[in-house]
Order: sequence, then C-alpha cells, then structure tokens
Amino acid sequence: MDSIPFLHAGRAFKIIFEDDLAFTEVRAILDHLLAQNAFNLDVQGSRIESYSVDVEKSSFQVWVSAMDVVVQRQ
Repeated sequence: MDSIPFLHAGRAFKIIFEDDLAFTEVRAILDHLLAQNAFNLDVQGSRIESYSVDVEKSSFQVWVSAMDVVVQRQ
C-alpha cells in the first residue's frame, strides 16, 4: 500500500491506497466524506462500517481514522 499527504478544502489528509487514484477521484471521495461528517471524532467513534463511494464509473470502499483515509477500489 502507498500513502500520500493530500491538502483539500483547507485540511491535510493522508490517503492510503493500493491502486493508482486520479486527483479528481481523491477530491470526490474527500468531498463525499466531508459531506458525511466522517472526520468528526464522535462520528468515527460510533461508526464501525466503511463508506461506499461512487465516482464516475468507479466504486470505492473507504475507511476513515482521524485524518487518515484508506481507499480500496471495488
């Protein structure tokens, strides 16, 4: 697995992934997670499941821990 730091919407994230991701995919995934309030520690503490995120013709399973985002292409 690879990881990269990624600045988006004024926040710093660490994206962890196996398959190459386009910047547009990363931004769309982060926008989806931000809309779901996924980076709120109270939400993270109460949520066990991953997020399913569809971007254009791709689907992703995404896990969030603090500001770390693990992305797996489906």
